[in-house]
Amino acid sequence: MRSVLDTFLVARFELMRAMRTWRAVALATLYVIALSGATYIYVRILWFIEAGLAETLGVPANDKPGAMMNELMDNGDLTRMLQEMSGSPEAVEYLLTWPLLSIWGLWIGILLLPFLATSAAAECISIDMSTRALRFEALRTGRAELVLGRFFGQVALTGIAASFGLVGAWVVGMTQMVGNDPIVLAYGLAAMGLRAWLFGLPFIGLGVAWSQWTASPNWARVLSVSFTAGSWILFGLATEFRDSSWGWLSDLVLQVLPQGWLNGLWHPTDWIISGGVYIALSLLAVGLGFIRFSRRDL
Repeated sequence: MRSVLDTFLVARFELMRAMRTWRAVALATLYVIALSGATYIYVRILWFIEAGLAETLGVPANDKPGAMMNELMDNGDLTRMLQEMSGSPEAVEYLLTWPLLSIWGLWIGILLLPFLATSAAAECISIDMSTRALRFEALRTGRAELVLGRFFGQVALTGIAASFGLVGAWVVGMTQMVGNDPIVLAYGLAAMGLRAWLFGLPFIGLGVAWSQWTASPNWARVLSVSFTAGSWILFGLATEFRDSSWGWLSDLVLQVLPQGWLNGLWHPTDWIISGGVYIALSLLAVGLGFIRFSRRDL
């Protein structure tokens, strides 16, 4: 119980420090701007599609999109868009039951959240190792509790930033579209935002791992962001060669990459399995970093 309490106290300290030093505000502001801006762009894309359909049908176009969703579904444009976004034709019927903006929020979160999360997490330990201030914390608790506390603090920080981003997307959806039920849209954004947050967990673990390996916050951030970008490149290569003679290796790589479990996020129940894998991968990354941190001189 003492170990659990120490981990909680370190996590609370990490979160409070992020708020006190304005890192939390900066991360939340950045994600709000990114997600709100991306949502506005998506709304304008919907408006162009509706305007084209209205011209084809010979009816006047509205100033805001959302009034012709049924026609878009019948026309097939919406179905094709969701199929391209999810990469899973089997999931389209399920996705059509959710507000479009919530699906877009998940897609943008998958692209943006890993980079923001790993960049913020990369300095959670290294910044105190560079000043040797970490020694004073290590005198009061174990190294494992210290690392796990910092990790859970970053998990909470990313969750808070993602929540503010979803609020921004909700405001854009309610003001720039018509036909959105505020409760349904809020629930859809929250449900899909949870899945995007789960996808970001392994990258938080990656940032914490590199933060344990180097005492330079800048190097930890560069390595974390580089490996995050590299994971997408590796995912593309593994997907490309999946049907080749190296398919067995591609399947193996996809099992350990967070992107390899992406399809589950677009399904009604499989997202829980993917979420469990993301939690396991995040703890594995933290554990790999701890191999170095447990032996280094603080």
